[in-house]
Amino acid sequence: MFSDQARGLKLWVSALALGILCVHFSFVSAAQDKGYPAALRAPQAKDGVALLFPLWTVTRIRNADMYEISKSVAGVPVFGDPSGLKVGATVTVKGYFRAHDAVVVETARVPHPWRKAKALLSVFALGLGLLVLPRVFSFQNKRVVLRG
Repeated sequence: MFSDQARGLKLWVSALALGILCVHFSFVSAAQDKGYPAALRAPQAKDGVALLFPLWTVTRIRNADMYEISKSVAGVPVFGDPSGLKVGATVTVKGYFRAHDAVVVETARVPHPWRKAKALLSVFALGLGLLVLPRVFSFQNKRVVLRG
């Protein structure tokens, strides 16, 4: 199974299996009755349900007590104090759904001001790792081998 025989076939079968799993996940996750979209489909049944929005982006500040966040769903209205928020900031919001106006009432908010810096650090680390690869590995006879 781990030999080089039929290497191309094994790569294609692995890629096909990964693709099938991705498609299956998209159908399964879309069918789940959870989160803000489920609350919009049945507002009265989901009134007061706790919702969590991890690492969402602030897309609009409406007024002194409302703002909107977006990620997989665009423009989720949140009732809460937007002081200290800017459009484009990343936040985690915890709250409950209010059915009569389809708003999430914020009970807790965690700002993530270093999110972009952490992403840049990850890209830097990846680049550094790619720069070091030729010092550790080389090609011999169409194979990757450790340098000696």
